[in-house]
Amino acid sequence: MITNIDPMKCTGCGLCVEICPLDTLRLDPFQEEIAPCQGACPAHVDIRGYVYYLKQEMLDEAINSLAQCLPFPAITGHICYHPCESKCARKEVDEPVNINLLECYVGDQLLKAQAVRLPITHAAKVAVVGSGPAGLSVAYFLMRNGYEVTVFESSSDIGGMLRGEVSKKKLPQDILDMQIHHIKNMGIAFETRTTFGKSVNLNDLWDDRYRAVFLATGFESRNVTPLPNEIPTNDKGTVVVDPVTFGADQKGVFAGGGMIMNRAPIVKVIAAAKRAASSIDRYLQGKDLKKDKEKGAKPVKNLPKQGVTRKTRQENSAGFTEEMAAKEAQRCMSCGGKAYIAHPEDCMTCYECEVNCPSGAIEVHPFKEQVTLTLPLP
Repeated sequence: MITNIDPMKCTGCGLCVEICPLDTLRLDPFQEEIAPCQGACPAHVDIRGYVYYLKQEMLDEAINSLAQCLPFPAITGHICYHPCESKCARKEVDEPVNINLLECYVGDQLLKAQAVRLPITHAAKVAVVGSGPAGLSVAYFLMRNGYEVTVFESSSDIGGMLRGEVSKKKLPQDILDMQIHHIKNMGIAFETRTTFGKSVNLNDLWDDRYRAVFLATGFESRNVTPLPNEIPTNDKGTVVVDPVTFGADQKGVFAGGGMIMNRAPIVKVIAAAKRAASSIDRYLQGKDLKKDKEKGAKPVKNLPKQGVTRKTRQENSAGFTEEMAAKEAQRCMSCGGKAYIAHPEDCMTCYECEVNCPSGAIEVHPFKEQVTLTLPLP
């Protein structure tokens, strides 16, 4: 029977799981070491995790896994430049996994599902000024942490540069509208036609018992939006913030997006917004903003290479169907995942897993039960 899988040798390729005739083995993709695709993603999306759920035809779990990392996957699936594919280890076998269309597929399925209104678990309220990618992202991550969030937007439409600067061919307006509607139904409140500095100012927000404010009015509004004198800016109109915490000199005020940086890919904006939301959370809980910051995760060193079956990459300009998504998910090698013995008693000692394991991590004993010794060992 199968006796051992060496975790130091196992690369997570999943071949043993696929070929086991009695479904004895399982694969655990949720490891501390991050796969190359996740390491290349500025937002550190757990691609290995949600694609693994797609392999198992567990769509709801795949949606929830991706939603923990990305606030609007239906949008990023269309306009992200997907640096993850450039580092996909599958390139050494045939072609990288089509992470782009897999993300689009999961994002589209998310919009079809009914939005779940998240519970408020903190008394503190947060105001977000600006409904572009940075503002929406911070609001989303704070809402998932249990905060009541209101987004103030000077325009009558929500979306910021997503609506005004992104090509409608790359990002169809119906996708944008559906994604924003989904976020609304999750519990984020929006107040449109409300210009910060005119319709509402910092004192108004403090009076309304907002305990933190995040400024994300966009790149174009640097020299247009009047900011309070207590929020210092440089000669370019950029808000001066701490590069680690995104906090301004004014207590309780944070800033991000175009207010502090030049134009950047949306996934980098989301990554920065996620860190800013974490800082706001720590501030509202009275914790040191810089202490115990997350350390960089270690990358996977032992990657699957030999023994992996070549499979054709799925392509479709109109997007994936359910069948295409399943086929493409099967191409993911789950780099760094670990195989484990789920049902050792079911092993029939066929040796298929040991013979076909490309990393030599599996040991199979020829007997179901250990043979007792009849003579004492010297």
